[in-house]
Amino acid sequence: MSRITRFILSASIVMLSSLVHAQSVVPVTAASRFAGPYLGFKVGVNNSDASGVINKASHTTVFPGFTAGYNFDIDRFVVGAEAFSDLHHGSTTYKDGGIDAKFGMPFNQVLPYLRLGFTGDDPDTRFHWGLGVEYKFARHVSAVGEWTTDTSHCDGTKRTNNSFIIGLQYHFN
Repeated sequence: MSRITRFILSASIVMLSSLVHAQSVVPVTAASRFAGPYLGFKVGVNNSDASGVINKASHTTVFPGFTAGYNFDIDRFVVGAEAFSDLHHGSTTYKDGGIDAKFGMPFNQVLPYLRLGFTGDDPDTRFHWGLGVEYKFARHVSAVGEWTTDTSHCDGTKRTNNSFIIGLQYHFN
């Protein structure tokens, strides 16, 4: 074999092995804008009612609230845990606090999500869920809008809560 043929053959093998290696390396993805710890403040409107032993017609209360949570990136999804307090004194369940899991899929600066968890205080601990959207308008600050609901069946009374909130969150990422 001539030197030129050996050189071309050697160069081809090196280039092909580099190409195969480049294709086998998994690309490193950057963390989403929503991963990490955060604290938040919210203002909401709660619509609640009670029927049964205690009857209280549907009524509306404006309330403040607080959130603290941590989000993780799992593939292209965001999964997190959030503790919250809803200080709606006029609600049929009074002030509530709880822990929810959040599941969402970010689209650039927007994170639509589902939340599932438990809330409790008065009259009991109950299942809590809702839908929301978060918009990250600055590196560390996002705006949140969500609807949450829970129902209690305790001591012969059915209580229903529906809350609509807006809020701001500070992200420590």
